[in-house]
Amino acid sequence: MNIDPATLKTTARLKCIQSTKPVNSLAMKKLIKFFITAIAIFLMLSGCGERGPVGPEGPQGPAGPEVIPTSFEFEADLLQSNGFEFFQDIPAGIEVFDSDVVLAYVLEDYLPDEDLEVWRQLPLTEFNSSGTSIINFDYTFVDVRIFMDANYNLGSADEYSGLLIRAVYVPAGFISNQKALELSEAKSYSEVEKILDGKIRSLNKIDR
Repeated sequence: MNIDPATLKTTARLKCIQSTKPVNSLAMKKLIKFFITAIAIFLMLSGCGERGPVGPEGPQGPAGPEVIPTSFEFEADLLQSNGFEFFQDIPAGIEVFDSDVVLAYVLEDYLPDEDLEVWRQLPLTEFNSSGTSIINFDYTFVDVRIFMDANYNLGSADEYSGLLIRAVYVPAGFISNQKALELSEAKSYSEVEKILDGKIRSLNKIDR
């Protein structure tokens, strides 16, 4: 079969063009990618100058509200039916933290001539014919527990109904170590008032 030489040249040229197109296209893509990367690095470096001077300190914000000691009252029943323990929720206006202190007092007496209430700090120990009993308390972040214990089996004769309790929350930031020691040794509510200079807010006071 005879093939025209001109046709052979045209066919070879087409194959050459087709084979070089992908190579030229790939090279162009690499070149564009290189320029984009170079421009990005240039812009990034041009924005990294020396840090300017620190600006002046802004005005101090207003002081937060002062957290002061707070007292709240409740009545507790220590009965056989509740296992001689009573739980009272801490009021919503008080937030207790680990380092804070909660004290508890029971209304022991009232002196009408002087219109004076006598509050005794818990624990309170009593001696009777059966042995020794104690009214005590503990607390968590959310409640105060008043409970009774004894060195004998508690019975109906040991029940208390309507014990008037006054709990006092003392924030740690309000007192010094010396005052904390004095509070732990105070035996009456009036002593606590003196130690805290009378700065005790009252919540949920029961009418009487």
